[in-house]
Amino acid sequence: MITKQHSFDSSVIVSVLLCVMVDVSSGMMSIQLIPQYPVIQGSVTLNVTRITGIVQHFIWYKGPNTNPEYQILRYIKSNKAQIILGPLFKRRMTAFSNGSLQISNLNITDEGHYTVRIQTNNQSDILVYLKIFDMVIKPTITAFTSFPKENDTVTLTCTSTNAERIVWSRIPFGATLSPNNKTISFPRINRINSGDYQCEAENPISKRTSDPYTLTVAYGPENVKVIGQSLKNSAILLTCSADSVPRPSYQWFNGNNISAQENTFLIDGAKLENKSMYTCVVSNPVTWHTATASLYMEADNAATLCQTSGSGLGGGEIAGIVIGTVFGIFILEVIVYFVLKAKRSIVFFFFE
Repeated sequence: MITKQHSFDSSVIVSVLLCVMVDVSSGMMSIQLIPQYPVIQGSVTLNVTRITGIVQHFIWYKGPNTNPEYQILRYIKSNKAQIILGPLFKRRMTAFSNGSLQISNLNITDEGHYTVRIQTNNQSDILVYLKIFDMVIKPTITAFTSFPKENDTVTLTCTSTNAERIVWSRIPFGATLSPNNKTISFPRINRINSGDYQCEAENPISKRTSDPYTLTVAYGPENVKVIGQSLKNSAILLTCSADSVPRPSYQWFNGNNISAQENTFLIDGAKLENKSMYTCVVSNPVTWHTATASLYMEADNAATLCQTSGSGLGGGEIAGIVIGTVFGIFILEVIVYFVLKAKRSIVFFFFE
């Protein structure tokens, strides 16, 4: 027989197994979740095991509190099984005579503690926590800046939903993981940390992997060089190279701004002045660092390489580099004049 404590439950039908005599097995009573990892919109049975004695009646509560307002239902042994519905009963719930409770069409509100009070020869309260799982959402990796500079502090964050564990594809030396594995932190990012990163989010019922996240660390310019190469028809090709990420910009000077903005510059040897110094200024658009290299040349195709490089210069300081280059040309011309006067037999070749 089913009775109700609240009028709003009048249409509820509870299925009860009529076998009310439950033989005992030794051991301490417990509640087993079947299945072990219940899923949203699925079903779970809170199965009472190892009952000692014959079940006379039992009561289910939502939560650890056994006050009447938290009661789901009460089962009473009689000639006919009697069920009394409590204020927290739901139509999706089914009671069984062995003390077990089944919940169908699970949703997140069903998650939480459940208590069953079973009366056999003795009264026992058994508590269980019902955790409901949902499929993991595909994770994504984000960073505060998409193009960090070398030595910056960088954090990669793996974001997902319903995940209980995060695993990264790589954890470079010097990087640290947060306690929940959701972030990788680089106190001072290095160029060797560049590359692809992925994270895997998982829980007991599903697993998803993020798309690759490409981390690119900006650095340079470094190791700036200018090389001169003699071509046919007395032409000379100057090539400026540098180690830099991203690709740097180039500017050429020979006392004046030449306006060429590529890493190569072609000189008409027939129009080459008696003495001239060509300077390549290399600038990184992300690090804002600038470095230079210069090549001193003479009209007879003899040349000497005078290379200087630096870093940490802002874009506004390029003008200072140009002025210094022009002044350097004047000083070098004076030195070369006296050297050639004293030792006219010395010639330097730096062409490939």
